Amino acid sequence: MDLRVIDLSPASESQQQRTLDEVKDFATTDMDRGGPERWTYRILQEPELAEELKRLAGPRKVGGVDAVSLQPCKTWHYRSQDRYRVEEWSLPDGTWTYAAVFDGHMNHDTVDHISAALGPYVRDALAAALRSRPTSTALPALVSDVLKRALVHLDGALVSEFLALFPSRDPAALRKLEPARVKQILGSAPGAASPKSGHHTTARAFGGTTALVSLVDPTRSQLWVANVGDSTASTAASASAAGTPPRWRATVLNSIHNGSNPGELERIRVEHAGEAGCTWNDRVLGFLAPTRALGDAWLKLPAVYAELVFKHLDADWLSAEVMEPHVPRIRTPPYLSSNPDVYHVPLRDGRAPGAGAGAGRGGATPNPQERVLILCSDGLSDLYDGYSHQEMAAEWVQAVGQELDAPARPGSGRPHLALALLREAIGGSDTQLVSRNLTVEMEERWMDDTTIVIQRLP
Repeated sequence: MDLRVIDLSPASESQQQRTLDEVKDFATTDMDRGGPERWTYRILQEPELAEELKRLAGPRKVGGVDAVSLQPCKTWHYRSQDRYRVEEWSLPDGTWTYAAVFDGHMNHDTVDHISAALGPYVRDALAAALRSRPTSTALPALVSDVLKRALVHLDGALVSEFLALFPSRDPAALRKLEPARVKQILGSAPGAASPKSGHHTTARAFGGTTALVSLVDPTRSQLWVANVGDSTASTAASASAAGTPPRWRATVLNSIHNGSNPGELERIRVEHAGEAGCTWNDRVLGFLAPTRALGDAWLKLPAVYAELVFKHLDADWLSAEVMEPHVPRIRTPPYLSSNPDVYHVPLRDGRAPGAGAGAGRGGATPNPQERVLILCSDGLSDLYDGYSHQEMAAEWVQAVGQELDAPARPGSGRPHLALALLREAIGGSDTQLVSRNLTVEMEERWMDDTTIVIQRLP
């Protein structure tokens, strides 16, 4: 046997140092899971850490609105399902500001469609409504109605287009359809690009998204917020008595539509009396966390449609073994609502929201100084586990207020409020924690998609 001897001479001191230098900026973490598994992450220092956050979050400014959206996981399957839109509309009475946050689930088809379609629909409907020259007292109800009708209409269109694929709406007749016929109806190829294809229509209907929408009128004296789902809208307002520092106050504007809201669970239980599984595990039919959403047609239609789609649709986003156990609970649909809550907030009433009479020191009337609107997906809420929504909003407001109150840095321009709030939420000044949250090497998602849109208000 021919043996070869390999000489492994000891590494030199310089080689050892180079090896140490290569790993000194890395650490491992259990991601607060407490198990034996560890994942590697890179410890970044400033300004590299701040630049990495900017790269991943893609901060944008549109007029007086700042926006970011973050999903640091690099795995394609876990790419972000959040979307946001910020637009300024030139309408007959002036420029309106539209901002919206959408949190998709199941797939990307529904959130892509709704986020693209809602703005133009609202804009056109609002322009038509304004042609009647409504009085100032009639305007709040008119705009609220436009927002509500737009959200309900787009959701209804998704369901109607899906139902139109089938030759009958009779459950017995649908169950008799041959498998080949069902597959033809639903589209034979997942890659079908046509928006008219059965596959595309089904994907848009069976995926889902939440929607949180705001409108500010041209006089910047009125704000409307419409919500379907579990995103959060809040205001940050500073007020102070003469000669005192600003005091920032938080106000949550909307009800949260998910299983953490007892009122939402009770509503569904009343609507489906006697069905113990309608809100099992604080989820709709034991599956969906939001109690209101656009799309998710299988939770709004007779069970036969879910049976056919889950059995015959070929889609990488659809896991039949996960979905099918929930289908037997479908007895009296719909279980999921698309009905939005709409709120009108006057912005020039002489005081900041949440600052009641005598809120200043010594009972002095507070002087409104600055106010912002914060819209965020539930990913931001998830980073404040254990907090109530009011407590979360108070934390967010302090982070935003601190950024606004800080002295201007020469040449830095206007601070990016959404980026500042995101930084605070993922670790703030703890560079090691922020580094971990941005760079940990995991194939699965370790934090929810997080989108923040902040608008400066008068």
